[in-house]
Amino acid sequence: MPVCFFFWLPASYHTPPVAVSAIFAGLLTKVGVYALLRVFTLVVPPEVPGVFTILLGSAALTMVIGVLAAVSRGEIRSILSFHILSQIGYMVFGVALLGSGNPRVQELGVAATVFYIVHHILVKANLFLVGGAVKAFTGESVLARTGG
Repeated sequence: MPVCFFFWLPASYHTPPVAVSAIFAGLLTKVGVYALLRVFTLVVPPEVPGVFTILLGSAALTMVIGVLAAVSRGEIRSILSFHILSQIGYMVFGVALLGSGNPRVQELGVAATVFYIVHHILVKANLFLVGGAVKAFTGESVLARTGG
């Protein structure tokens, strides 16, 4: 899932109310990863040349670009929104491991992806709620102005 498909994501997650952002961050992006997981486990055979290599490369690129974009932000929910991009890259990386010739690596890649999806749903939703709590207590959502 290349980063270019996610240009809309960071702008949409820090705009709505905190509770809505928490639900979106917790559930919506994982639907796409789950769809990829289903397609690549049921439809696309691991022997298809190049598909998993492209998926692996785009996952790695997504991880790096998402983190670099998050570091460049100052607002809490904007940072978390860009960090979602990076974490989607981690999940897609696990899906891309289906292209390895080793059945054990394929199994561990799927297991890691499913585990991380569940983990990410819980943690990212709570982080958005914490970001809302910080804004409610300090009146600011920009980290430099929250007082440390």
